[in-house]
Amino acid sequence: MTDPDVAQLRAGAHERALSRPRVPFDGAVEDAAGGVPSRRYRPARAAHPEVVVVFLHGGYGILGDLELQDGYCRRIAQTLGVGVLSVAYRLAPEATIAESAADAVAAVRTMRDEGARRVLLWGDSAGGAVALAAARPSTADALVLSNPNVDLSLSRYDDAAPGGPGRELSEWAFLRWTRSARLSDAPDLAADAAGLPPVFVAVGSEDSLLPDARHLVERCAAAGVPATLRVVDGAAHGFMGSPDDPVVETVIREASAVVLGSS
Repeated sequence: MTDPDVAQLRAGAHERALSRPRVPFDGAVEDAAGGVPSRRYRPARAAHPEVVVVFLHGGYGILGDLELQDGYCRRIAQTLGVGVLSVAYRLAPEATIAESAADAVAAVRTMRDEGARRVLLWGDSAGGAVALAAARPSTADALVLSNPNVDLSLSRYDDAAPGGPGRELSEWAFLRWTRSARLSDAPDLAADAAGLPPVFVAVGSEDSLLPDARHLVERCAAAGVPATLRVVDGAAHGFMGSPDDPVVETVIREASAVVLGSS
């Protein structure tokens, strides 16, 4: 494909996010000043104040900000009664996935420094790739991944599935995000699952990334890592961003076992 106008893509995603009605939230929402942009969601009724979710948005690794999945973060915090820290990690082509992951690692460590006893990474789409890349160095307690990118070479991408992210833009973005000479050289983030914390994966049955999700759970099983796969029948990529689909809250509640652990 011809090089996309990344600035235009980012601006369009930002404008669309701002045009969506805010999801009602009983609590405080506050943006942090300085450093990597982040936004905290503190529910008024924090059932589990010792638990913090570090949220990583989607966007092909090249777009997205704190507005992109604001509603998703509000629903996690409200449904589970936990604090959420959304991180606008660095993006390609300016940054590499290693730098994106470093921002996630720093966020987990900051939450631990502030006293959180249990911190997990929750990544959507490309944010799932960031979560996987950051999981071990951050020593996160668990991973929740929704329709995640796992094999960045796209070798498992299902072109016949009707509801996946764009292949051409994914190829263009992942070449630059991973600094690979060829797409086939891009990393499979599930190739070695040893040492990952417990994982919960949710993906739509119509998503081109369904094989990626299955691959990850299979690699976790082979490595002795507890992993759960939830396939949502009829759902396409990005279904967790739906403002009024009751399955979103259902999936968030199903993820609570890995989110809360034994806390």
